[in-house]
Amino acid sequence: MRHQFLLMLMLVGLLLITVACADAPPARVMASQMPAVKRTARKATPTLPAIHVTPAPVARVPAGLVNTLFYHGTENRKEVALSFDDGPDITYTPQILSILSQFNLRATFFNIGQHVLAYPQITRAVYAAGHTIGNHSWNHPLLTALRPLQVLWEMQYTNQVIQQTIGIKPTLMRPPYGAIDRMVHIQIENAGLLPILWNVDSEDWKRQGVTTIVQTTLRETQNGSIILMHDGGGDRSQTVAALPRIIQALEQRGYTIVPMQQLLDHHADAPSNPAATPTVQRTTRLTGD
Repeated sequence: MRHQFLLMLMLVGLLLITVACADAPPARVMASQMPAVKRTARKATPTLPAIHVTPAPVARVPAGLVNTLFYHGTENRKEVALSFDDGPDITYTPQILSILSQFNLRATFFNIGQHVLAYPQITRAVYAAGHTIGNHSWNHPLLTALRPLQVLWEMQYTNQVIQQTIGIKPTLMRPPYGAIDRMVHIQIENAGLLPILWNVDSEDWKRQGVTTIVQTTLRETQNGSIILMHDGGGDRSQTVAALPRIIQALEQRGYTIVPMQQLLDHHADAPSNPAATPTVQRTTRLTGD
């Protein structure tokens, strides 16, 4: 009888333990018992490859042009400068380089920092061909809508990426959309840059046809003009097609197409500098630059 009573107590106790375990929350699994999880490390910032290029002339800011907005060169010389914004572009920049090489011309390319980081080999090709690389901000914002430190960051970070890519820091800068006021101008200068605007907009960004681009450019061009075109920022096939016609027409009209540096130097040497205006409140109309 005693044996049966003990057996009964054991069965009841076992039943109570089973019920208690069923109602209790699941026990924590020890970390050592968890299956191994493959961790993906955060991607590091891309390391730019070593720089192997033929040095091109470094743009200099003549003393007479410090604290100025530069729109065009001297009207005393029949010379103009070509400039291209929003590159580098993997498709259109090489085509424009090829055309400029055929005519043995040098131009200025105002590059967007994140595009330089994406296509460093194209940026090096532009520089190796003897063209000037300028700063066009990091990601093409409306600088006048930013705070001063944000504007300075746009300038300095782009400077850094360009310098890592071609080995020299740019000295020329074109604000996106040509939008500039006193605050933006101050931050551009704080970054060690000279703002370069334009007085001939080819309006290639409108993509209204090759003939329209050519006619617009020729109609507006005069002595000392800085001509604005684009090698990036969208479909630039019309720009590529228009460029040879523009070059040939300008030369037929007696213009000499010169590097931006030559336009700067000749303007600084001129008796008067009407384009070297004081820093004033100014914002151009928004375009596709």
